[in-house]
Amino acid sequence: MSSLRQISGVRVLGDTHAPFAAGLLREAWGEGGPDAVPVRFTVDPALPEGGHRVEVPEQGEIRLTGDPFAGLVYAARALVAAATPDGLPVGTTVSAPGLPLRTLWTWDHSTNWDTRQLGQQEIGALNPYAKSADAFGADYRRLVDFCSRERIGGIVVYGLLRDAHGGIEAARDLCDYANARGVRIIAGVGINAYGGIYFDGRHRYNLATWLRQRPDLAAELPRKVGFDIDEFGDLHFPASEYMMAACPSQPDNLAWHRDAIDWLLDTLPVGGINFETGDYGSCACARCANRTGGERTSWSYEAMRSVYPTLLETARRPGPAGVPLRHLVEVYWDNIFDLDAQQPLADLPDDVAYQYCVNRGFWYDQRDRLTAAHVERLPHTTNVLRTHAGSQWNRQRHSWVPELYADLATRSGAAGMRGLTIFAEPSDYHPTNEISYLAYARFSWDPELAWADFWRDEVAPRFGGAAEAEAFRDGAALLDDPAATGATLAAVSADSLAMVAATGGEVQRRWLWLAERASRFGYAAG
Repeated sequence: MSSLRQISGVRVLGDTHAPFAAGLLREAWGEGGPDAVPVRFTVDPALPEGGHRVEVPEQGEIRLTGDPFAGLVYAARALVAAATPDGLPVGTTVSAPGLPLRTLWTWDHSTNWDTRQLGQQEIGALNPYAKSADAFGADYRRLVDFCSRERIGGIVVYGLLRDAHGGIEAARDLCDYANARGVRIIAGVGINAYGGIYFDGRHRYNLATWLRQRPDLAAELPRKVGFDIDEFGDLHFPASEYMMAACPSQPDNLAWHRDAIDWLLDTLPVGGINFETGDYGSCACARCANRTGGERTSWSYEAMRSVYPTLLETARRPGPAGVPLRHLVEVYWDNIFDLDAQQPLADLPDDVAYQYCVNRGFWYDQRDRLTAAHVERLPHTTNVLRTHAGSQWNRQRHSWVPELYADLATRSGAAGMRGLTIFAEPSDYHPTNEISYLAYARFSWDPELAWADFWRDEVAPRFGGAAEAEAFRDGAALLDDPAATGATLAAVSADSLAMVAATGGEVQRRWLWLAERASRFGYAAG
């Protein structure tokens, strides 16, 4: 049996490295006092991001070591979590992420983590912002707090810069809040599409503003602007300035984007950039057609090859805490096994992450092909999966998908992928999303985690027991079953209300959610 050490107060040494982490310890045990235990913070740049070590000797200094950005925050949280009513266990623990690039993907307009806000949207990629300006910070601070607690390294925010929710000042406040807590805010930017660097507003680096000044630089898009996803169907974007696009063959557009990236990184303490050249139509002008040899998809690999070397060179600089910025380059969806199509990308820089999106049907059909041998054949060394599964784009915005996320993380780790990105726009108030996010967090940290251990430690206690958790899972699955009748869903609601009566606190809240949702869906089913 390990011995336990009593703590009645702490005296943090080296807290300038991580003042938020130091605050976590002071909040847990109080500061100072005659018997205060010294806790020393040490930064170790050799550790991977999020890597940390906690050393609790029987006497003397407790030592917390972490990487320069997130490790000390994680170490402080681990120390607080290890405490028992009888004291802290003596010993040393070392932890590091199995998938280093763990990222949540969001649009600002449909990220709803403060569920009190009016103007919530559930879907969209080119939407106006319908909430009040202060809702942006309220939503994203809650999401940042969740990521910091659950050791999720970054949040991609499309619409980070938008006049409707505060523009530069609101974005800077969010970045500062997140950086203190060991969470990167990764600016989602469209290159020649998706609003450019400043998504929405009368700003010189907003794409619509630029193209109104220089209409000769606009792309020639197809009549239909949108795309098809098997699990969603045919998607059309409404005509608006949000979907204006620039021609990738025009040198003036590249120069404008280069200057915009410089401005972004000079202006905001972001943790990186998620680059996307647009997936709702590639330019069909004569210059692009000649350069690409007639390549015609809803996105263009040749367009990516023409712009990214310059832009990635511009973006290559240190970020928060002096660590390198984390840049993700979208390689679009359901094509990770098509090596011929990716050939135009082979000469792109190798010091960024290339992000392959997969839909749930494609994943279930093709996942056995994700092997270490295949990953070694990809054009670059740092590769990440991003999935539409568990999001509105696969008709699963509030679905129960923890098994799917665990499978994605486990197979990614075994194959040598470096990360996994999921959508996380709905709040963890929704129990289906909560458990799915926890599965993502746990299995992306430890891809070798056993499902039975996750179920025992994380799922069963949240529903009142293992059997109860299975009943909740089965009831939640019926919400996604188009054949479920009103009577079937009414039975789910009745069973859930019985659990509401038998439980309390957060367990009760989760069952109440299922009761209400089953009742609502049953009413619609008739």
